[in-house]
Amino acid sequence: MPMRWLAFEHSVGAYRADFFIYGTVSVALGAALLAGPQDVRLLGWAAAGALGWTLLEYLLHRFVLHGLPPFKRWHAEHHRRPTALIAAPTLLTALLFTTLLLLPAVWWLGVWPAAALSFGLLNGYLAYGLTHHAIHGVSAGAKPTWIVRRWLMRRRRWHGLHHRRVARAAPGRTPAPAKEGYYGVSSVFWDRVFRTDRRPP
Repeated sequence: MPMRWLAFEHSVGAYRADFFIYGTVSVALGAALLAGPQDVRLLGWAAAGALGWTLLEYLLHRFVLHGLPPFKRWHAEHHRRPTALIAAPTLLTALLFTTLLLLPAVWWLGVWPAAALSFGLLNGYLAYGLTHHAIHGVSAGAKPTWIVRRWLMRRRRWHGLHHRRVARAAPGRTPAPAKEGYYGVSSVFWDRVFRTDRRPP
């Protein structure tokens, strides 16, 4: 099957390419930051990017993937077929990262702080993608250590509550965000802040 770079259901090659491309960009950005100015503030920008990703992940999942057409319809397909290789196309996410995050950050902060912020955001995105991939058991890989396994089981239970909530709401359509919950994949923090972690009766 040929790679379709703008499709939401990916071939195996396109799905893996997303991890490869973002992993390569992450390594290149990290190397550039290590070779660049030795400014401890850049660590703060990288940490802000990583933490900022957790909020962005929550907001995108709650309000875009479960609220905004046509993303809502595409994401509903993931809920119907959770092990299918359904994800945002690499070209779309790269375009959004560049135009909505990187370029404004360069404009407001300068090149090096923007690079560090982008490094943190990008690694947060990679952590989310790998976590979501592992949660749904899309493929069997290397056996994780017991610490990773325990953490992953907690993430799997949490995400399972989200999938069950959506399944219960209304067959054939995605319900309103107020009826759902458990939007965080790599973190539970924002669900707790916004009280979307209430257990079903």
